[in-house]
Amino acid sequence: MKIAIFTEYPPKGAPVRGGVAAVAVALVGGLTKLPGLDVHVIWLERGRTAVAVEQDGSATIHRLPGSRWPHIADILFGPGKRRLLKYLDALQPDIVHFQETYGLVPSRMRIPSVFTVHGFDHLNVVADNERFGRLRSFLWRHVERFGLARHRHVISITPYVRAMIEPITTGAIYDIDNPIDETFFTIQRRERPGRLLYVGTICERKDTLAAVRAVAIAVQNSIPATLEIAGGPLDGPYYEKVKDFITDNHLEGCVTFLGHASRELLRQKLAEASALVLPSWQENAPMAIAEAMAAGVPVLSTNCCGMPYMVTEGVTGYLVAPGDYMALADRISRLISNDPLRKRMGEAACATALQRFHPNIVATKTYQVYLKVAGSNQEPGV
Repeated sequence: MKIAIFTEYPPKGAPVRGGVAAVAVALVGGLTKLPGLDVHVIWLERGRTAVAVEQDGSATIHRLPGSRWPHIADILFGPGKRRLLKYLDALQPDIVHFQETYGLVPSRMRIPSVFTVHGFDHLNVVADNERFGRLRSFLWRHVERFGLARHRHVISITPYVRAMIEPITTGAIYDIDNPIDETFFTIQRRERPGRLLYVGTICERKDTLAAVRAVAIAVQNSIPATLEIAGGPLDGPYYEKVKDFITDNHLEGCVTFLGHASRELLRQKLAEASALVLPSWQENAPMAIAEAMAAGVPVLSTNCCGMPYMVTEGVTGYLVAPGDYMALADRISRLISNDPLRKRMGEAACATALQRFHPNIVATKTYQVYLKVAGSNQEPGV
């Protein structure tokens, strides 16, 4: 079976940036272990002037010239969309698996397809406080609804996503978690008690400041907590707000900015962490949570969107209301003060991650979907 996966995919040896790219690398790694699959990855790259074809193990990676058009216009009727469809027509895979938004807009393509919903741009542009966010949200909402309504086969990465898409599609929905790099399951713990880790963009949507505020309260209560922030700023003014709070509260010795962390550095920091802290307002299925769980690290997150379907309250971590940094500080204090509790939660988190996020498990479930899609004789969806 010849599979074409349309997704962002980093060059061999290059750092993996972004959740969807990390998912792609893990999924492709799992799929190529299965017999009978010929895996091709296709991606549109801005700045490229010619097609490049390379190998990553037994997977074939096709890098196509991208478009300078605005993204939402390009997926509707732009040159990138046309180039992708022409290339797929020549490649003639048995199935196309779209991991990115170019799969949303209908076309004349008659190759059976499946679309994985990783998120909702109409929510993200508002939560990230992006320029013209409300207008862009309005446009994205209509594109997402129109595109998803046309798909016969959709993969949902969390029950939160399923609840969002059920009202707008009559297609089959398959529940499959995102995979993560299997090396996160082999991390040898060298915990430094009190060390907390935040992984993600420094932005309002992920509420980095709430994590810093919670640490400040814990420190004021004589809890020996420190916080390492792995990620760069999305919003300059918000980043300055976070740094100003650290300065004003004399937290320079308690909070460290790591910048964009490599996968190797991230694994090292997870080995040392007492807990992962991610107090987001809007998330679907954060890779940071899955990776921390695989490493045996308890998770402190919020009880909204996709997080409650990943973290089991009181078992693999704690969940608090978004914005409630006082409650977050309380849970930090509980964890840091209780060694057996952290150990028990970490072991439960790792066991859960093995069942849900290991790439071999996810690849096998995805292959079963491919078989259903190939046997459905579906009408063209995209």
